Amino acid sequence: MHCLQIYRKMQQRTILFDLHHNEYLNIKENDFKDFLKLLQNLNLEVKRNESNDLTKKVLQNIDILVLGNPIDDYFSNIEIKNIVDFVRLGGNLILVSEYGGDFLQKTNLNDVAQNFGVRFEKNLIKASNSNNHNLSSILHIHNFPNKNVSNGIRELVIGGTCSLFLSKNAKPLLLTSDKDTWSEIYNSSTEEWIKDKEDQYKISAYTEFGQGKVLALGDIDIFCSDDNTGIGAFDNQKFLRNIITWMIEPVKRPDVMTFILDQIGEVQNSVKEIHKTMNNIIETMSILEKRIKYIEDQFKDT
Repeated sequence: MHCLQIYRKMQQRTILFDLHHNEYLNIKENDFKDFLKLLQNLNLEVKRNESNDLTKKVLQNIDILVLGNPIDDYFSNIEIKNIVDFVRLGGNLILVSEYGGDFLQKTNLNDVAQNFGVRFEKNLIKASNSNNHNLSSILHIHNFPNKNVSNGIRELVIGGTCSLFLSKNAKPLLLTSDKDTWSEIYNSSTEEWIKDKEDQYKISAYTEFGQGKVLALGDIDIFCSDDNTGIGAFDNQKFLRNIITWMIEPVKRPDVMTFILDQIGEVQNSVKEIHKTMNNIIETMSILEKRIKYIEDQFKDT
């Protein structure tokens, strides 16, 4: 094995939990002690950002950044740009929301997520079975589109999740059942959850962006030290282990080249739209000039 490969294999990775935006996933709290233990077993150095904006300096030498359900706080445009650049240049990002999405959590996590083709929807996903009398938000997941991340997993338990709307190159990671599953929307005037529609929902997604990776999850309970809906339930811990392992593996070079070509295509399309808009403006100005000249000529004749 090449010396550089040996070095990379032995090199300790660093995961940073942002707490500056009042994130609920506070790794120093006892509620997440089992998740912290898992990260330490995977030889990750765990850091926290408690009082700084997410600058390039803060994100320097970080392998994984976690934005774990921010509440009552907002990311600035500069921070969002820094996060996007961080991923594009090889950093990895975990985005976690909760039921109700940005609407109930009072944040703008979607302003970050949409750059990667993900949007947390303002709903709550429920499913019926013989035990919960059609009232439970606890979901038993058996549908795993990505076989690499779901390797060795038979069942996950997710509680209180919102669904995800995907675009660009984002792909589903966890899907609800295709029957007996529905969404509910919160009515702020009546303070009640109103049934919306029955469907199959995406509750976790992933994508590669430049040299980095992004994972989004609509529920935070899976990280908690709980045997019902948390890390101790069914294959939840194995799933989290698989996620971290997948994230620290570098993006393959052909995938990076595809991303670059896609970005060039998007820039070309943007230039075409700008050119089209400019032509419309020039055409409009030309029409206005003719009308003004006509009015001036009419005025002279009088």
